[in-house]
Amino acid sequence: MWRETGLWADVRELPASVAAVLDAADGFDETAALLSGPDVRRIVATGNGAAYYVALALWLAAGGGPEVVAVPSGLLAGGWFRFRPGDRLLAISSSGEFRDLVEAVEAGSVPEGFAAVTATAGSTIERAAAARALQSVLHQRAVTHTQALAGGLAAALAVWARISGDAGLAGAVGGLPDALARAVVTAEAWAQGLEPAPPPAAAIAFSAGTGWAAALEAALLLKEVAGVPAEGVDAREGATSAMYALGASHLALSLPVGDPSEPEAERVCAETGARVVRCPGGGEADPRLALATTLPAACAVAATLASAAGLDVDRPAWVDAYYRTARRASP
Repeated sequence: MWRETGLWADVRELPASVAAVLDAADGFDETAALLSGPDVRRIVATGNGAAYYVALALWLAAGGGPEVVAVPSGLLAGGWFRFRPGDRLLAISSSGEFRDLVEAVEAGSVPEGFAAVTATAGSTIERAAAARALQSVLHQRAVTHTQALAGGLAAALAVWARISGDAGLAGAVGGLPDALARAVVTAEAWAQGLEPAPPPAAAIAFSAGTGWAAALEAALLLKEVAGVPAEGVDAREGATSAMYALGASHLALSLPVGDPSEPEAERVCAETGARVVRCPGGGEADPRLALATTLPAACAVAATLASAAGLDVDRPAWVDAYYRTARRASP
């Protein structure tokens, strides 16, 4: 049943969607130039939910350029984050209308001349930005962001490769559509072989290093699609604090990227009685791309659990409440 959902149709289009983003490279050079100006000492990357995880993935991948810090956009709207001289904001929002970002920009709470990564030309954030990397989304049949997430990551890392001169990262990002094509095929076959199990009472998701952002996204998918309370953590936390409350009614998702800490976390979580599921995708490409390459498997797990529980995979019950608080404009 989950393979017939709008969510999975969106996932199947991930390779083509990301290829369209990279082929267009709309605003990539201008955004890189703004973020690497002589007055820039630190890039403050911000977003909410999946967009914040793109900011985290950028921070985890960053090297050879200005310092990068990832900050949830709610901290900006609330005035909790202190900007420094030389800071340049990178606002990440596929809609370009996320309330916290819009309010922070309109209140003048962020430095002037900010950059953006967005999928929506003409949005509030896109219009206000001094430079923007515009990504494309071929379709969004489900409420859950898949193409926007992968495209946002591709755009952010492509911009960073320009800033840092990292040829290895540029090549890895260029190969992301092919890596996603492999990940989608692998995830679909893998998920069909998962043993049936009752919906877990709660879950954790873990990965190492740059995969931490992927673990956070996997936990978000379990919450928003399957209605399972979940926490995303680094693999070392998976083997320590995150396993404290695990038991037989719980799920532990492992999204390995090849770090030695990951098998240990799997073993420790299994010893609690939790069901441990190892998701494919993290080894399909450079680990800095794990947020995208693990997305098909994480979506498949969440959709499988949601379908088994009789939930609407494409339009969960929380949607209207989310838009009332998260957007300044109608979705």
